Amino acid sequence: MPLEKHERTIRQMFATFTDFTSDISGLSNFMTTDYRQFVDGQEMTLDDFRTHTMALRSGLRELDISIQHIICDGDSAATVHFARATRYSGEHSLIKVIAFYRFRGARICLVDELTHVIEGHHEDKALGSLQ
Repeated sequence: MPLEKHERTIRQMFATFTDFTSDISGLSNFMTTDYRQFVDGQEMTLDDFRTHTMALRSGLRELDISIQHIICDGDSAATVHFARATRYSGEHSLIKVIAFYRFRGARICLVDELTHVIEGHHEDKALGSLQ
């Protein structure tokens, strides 16, 4: 699988994830059925990730993800990205995320992330695994 394909998959997945008008079932196009995600030690399955997506969409007015660095190597990739969340109250949060991705074929099967709140409340740390 060309490395550009993995970068494109990550960028397209983030575009779908942050488009609050999109159908969340579209996220399944980017992930394997046995997908696992670890966020600051919390484990999520694909179903948990869908629940997480819905929780963010109901609790936030907007979410923007800006990739600062991305590297792909074989069936793995890593990003350093920033998530800017805007609540309905107008409050903003900025969270730095360092993420490792594993691919099986063209789909993501594993994401392992660490997050750091740059701006916002300390409880914003839970946004990465909100259910």
